[in-house]
Amino acid sequence: MTELVKVGSEGKYIDLMVDWSFKKIFGTEVNKDILIEFLKVIFPQYAISDITYVPTEQLGIMEDDRKAIFDVLCRTVDGKTFLVEMQRGYQKHFFERALFYTSFPIMKQGKKALAEEAKGNRPWDFSLDGVFFLGILNFKYEDDEMTEHRYRLMEATSKKLMTDKLEFVFVEVEKFDKGEDELETDLDKWLYLLKNMSNLLERPERLRDRIFTKLFDVAELAQLDDEDRIKYIKAMNTERDTYNQIEYAHETGREEGRKEGKEEGIKEGREEGLKEGRGEERLKIAMNLIRVGASCEIISQATGLSEEEVSRLKEKSDTSNLA
Repeated sequence: MTELVKVGSEGKYIDLMVDWSFKKIFGTEVNKDILIEFLKVIFPQYAISDITYVPTEQLGIMEDDRKAIFDVLCRTVDGKTFLVEMQRGYQKHFFERALFYTSFPIMKQGKKALAEEAKGNRPWDFSLDGVFFLGILNFKYEDDEMTEHRYRLMEATSKKLMTDKLEFVFVEVEKFDKGEDELETDLDKWLYLLKNMSNLLERPERLRDRIFTKLFDVAELAQLDDEDRIKYIKAMNTERDTYNQIEYAHETGREEGRKEGKEEGIKEGREEGLKEGRGEERLKIAMNLIRVGASCEIISQATGLSEEEVSRLKEKSDTSNLA
C-alpha cells in the first residue's frame, strides 16, 4: 500500500485540482503528451496523435460580445477542438457555461469559412469539425453514483444520434472513492491521481506506466523552480482563503437564516418560513463574502446566485456604505 501524507504536513506532489497546477500539467507545450494520453482515455473513439494548443482567451464574433477564457483549449491535426475546464467549487449553471463555451470554436469555424468564401473560394456548406467539452468537477453535480456523464445531441424518442460533432463529458472527481488496490481501468487511475496526488509520498505500483512516470516527475514539488514554487504556494493560499471565506459565510448565513426562517415560520407557517429562511441564508452568505472581498464568481459558486445578482448586491452594499 502506498504511503500517504500525514494530515497537516506538506505533500511531496502538487495538488492537480488547483487551478495553477492543472494548467501547468495539462496546458503547457512541454507536457502536452500528458494531456494527449488523458484525452485518449476520455475520448477513446478518436485517434488523438498530436495536438496544438490554442490561446485560451476567445473573443466573440462582434466587438462588444462577451469573451470566454478557458483552462485548456487545443486542436487535433484533423481539426477537432477539445475544451478542458477544471471546476473546483460548485457552480449552479456549469452545464450552461459549458454550452456557452462550445459556441466559441463553432462560431469561429463559421467566421473563418465565410472569410474564405468572401475571397472567392467555394461557398461554405456549413460542415463543421467536432467540438468536445471535458469538465473535471471537484464537487457533486448530478444526484447519482456515476463519476462520468456523457451528453450528445440525439432524437428524444429513438435516441438516434443527431451529430457526432458535439459532445460534453463531465467527470465528478469528488465522487471517486476507489483505493489504490481497486484501480481497474485507465480512467480509474487518472481519477485517483486527480483526487489524491497531493496526498501521496511515493508512486503506487499500479501507476508505473510511462505517462504516469512523467506525471509524477513534473508534479514533484521539489522539481519546481523558484518562480513556479512561489506561484503554486500563492495558488494554494488563495484556495485556502477562498475555502475559509465560504465556510465562514456559510456558517454565519446558516445561523442567521435559521433564525429568520423561524421567525417567518411563526408568522406565515412553517413551510413558508423554511423557504424564506433558505433564501435569506443565501443572501446572508453573499453579503458576508462581499464584506471579505470575495469575487463575484466565488460568491456565485458559494450561493447559487447569478453573477448579475451578486453584482447588484455589491452595488447595494457600496451605496449603503456611502450613506
